[in-house]
Amino acid sequence: MRSFILLVFLSFNLGAQDVDYSAFTIPPELKEGASSVVRLRDITYEVHSTNKATRTERKVVTILNDQHQHENRMVMHYDKDTDVVTFKATLYDAYGDKVKTAKKSDIEDFLYISSGQFYEDNRVMTTVIEDLSYPYTVEFEYKSVVKDFSMVAGFPNWQPLGFNQSVERASFEAIVPADNELLYYQNELPEPETSSSAKGKVYRWEVSGLTARKYETDAPPASKTMPYLRTGLRAFSIGDYHGTYDSWQSFGAFIGGLMDGRDELPGELVTLVHESTNGISSEREKIEQLYRLLQERTRYVGVQLGVGGWQPFSAGYVEENRFGDCKALSNYMGAMLKEVGIESYPVLVYAGETPYFPVDENFTTSAFNHMILYVPSEDMYLECTSSDAPPGYLGDGTDDRNVLHITPEGGKLARTPALKTADNGHLRTITIAVKNSGSADVRLDAGYYGASHDLLRYYASNELDEKKLREGLQRNDVLPDVNGQDFSLSCNPDLPVAELRYTTEVPGYVRKLGKRMFVPLNKFYAYDYVPDKLTERKFPIVSNIARFYVDTVHLNFPDELEVESLGDEETTIRHAAGEYRAQVVSAPGSITWIRTLKLLPVDLPASGYEEYRQFFVDVRKAEKRQVVLRTKRTK
Repeated sequence: MRSFILLVFLSFNLGAQDVDYSAFTIPPELKEGASSVVRLRDITYEVHSTNKATRTERKVVTILNDQHQHENRMVMHYDKDTDVVTFKATLYDAYGDKVKTAKKSDIEDFLYISSGQFYEDNRVMTTVIEDLSYPYTVEFEYKSVVKDFSMVAGFPNWQPLGFNQSVERASFEAIVPADNELLYYQNELPEPETSSSAKGKVYRWEVSGLTARKYETDAPPASKTMPYLRTGLRAFSIGDYHGTYDSWQSFGAFIGGLMDGRDELPGELVTLVHESTNGISSEREKIEQLYRLLQERTRYVGVQLGVGGWQPFSAGYVEENRFGDCKALSNYMGAMLKEVGIESYPVLVYAGETPYFPVDENFTTSAFNHMILYVPSEDMYLECTSSDAPPGYLGDGTDDRNVLHITPEGGKLARTPALKTADNGHLRTITIAVKNSGSADVRLDAGYYGASHDLLRYYASNELDEKKLREGLQRNDVLPDVNGQDFSLSCNPDLPVAELRYTTEVPGYVRKLGKRMFVPLNKFYAYDYVPDKLTERKFPIVSNIARFYVDTVHLNFPDELEVESLGDEETTIRHAAGEYRAQVVSAPGSITWIRTLKLLPVDLPASGYEEYRQFFVDVRKAEKRQVVLRTKRTK
């Protein structure tokens, strides 16, 4: 009888509304592997003109467990070019009964400063709405009108589902005036249905019954492996600036137009530029000299205001205030180079480990978040926001990816250099003196190169308190502790190289058992990364890591001890992802272990995942190596 009543109740509830809020009517196949289920997600994007649009969204999600607790938070970013019309959040219990609607007092509204920025005119409106037990359902509704920069920098992207999430039904609809055109990139989505209305051309995508997918480590970004839609307008405008996404050339020309006339240097700076480069004949030396001048006279401060999100402050403004964001400092550096007859181009790039949407030569879009500078005569990129980087050094945040050069002829796609294994890694010597008590004196002498030195340079430049500096290095597994002696850290001003020295005493370094000591050879610096174990791999294996790690361990021990067990003299492990070699030799009172690990970029089919993972499993096992010492036998 209870089941019958429940079914009747649910049927009545469903008939009274366009979406079923009950968790009990979710099809079993959509619950499998899912932590949440999108019951409904409808987005409508109505373009009114080249600089004004309305976005309306309704999203209903049933949260099944605490793994997707983040789905109960509604977040909306906006600024002075955005009018928030609707912001509504409603909670339903497991049976689909309405529990509450968020009140005005439940909604937070605050200034939002993104990472690395000093000031922005962005704000965030957010609320959290949750039940005491799972499952429960949340419904979010919002509507906003955007114009100018907020519209052009915020063309909507649509990803119907996240990892470990399924979808009952979802749709995305764009309405565009007849004299404009929606541009789009799509992955794993059907072609849109198109029609005409009084408001213009209508593009509509719909999906339903999407089952949950698991996250897979070392896979391409979600924009390439999940249903995904990225949109833009062929013609757009910001204030008096008009642009198109017809091609990379035209978009680059638009950015160039925003920068026109902003590279005029004040008279005093012109004099200083020439004084700094007089007598220097080499173009590269002039670049390096002016790059040092940039670092000495300016500092990075992120300020994003209106069209300033894409338009730099003038070179005169930077000189007067001695600060600027990435665009302003790149423009300032380019202006100094121009003064001495050296051509350079601003470059748009996505800075970060892996671009969420890698720039595609066949789809023009603003998938960038940073600007650097390129000098074609030297084939050199300059990171103008760093106060201490060597000239021409980028690091691993902007390597090996498509970028857009802003040339006098417009935009031109190019690719930044990939990191080379031989240039990025460390050479580290660790000397360990084991004592009869089981403690050990440890001395570290290390050189870090390329991307492996970035962290040390950051701390050396930004942390003046040595105690905090040591703590930061320990948190990042550079130092074994913070209480040692003879600490020194230095960075080469002209090369991406850092050198570290450190001495400490480590109590309980070895494990004692009777007359034996079990001594780890690489206790503090063992490489232990292993990709997740999967029952099934669907996506290709992609990694751009290029590193070398060479560790030499000199283990010294008292005369009254001898080696009982040393293990294999040589260990070699090979795979397309890298190569591991270790060898160990012993002499009276000492053992020397030398390990070289090379990691290489890979792009492998999903079928090779088990072998790929096994390489790292074998490396981790080899890194846990220990030797056994024992008290010498009496003759």
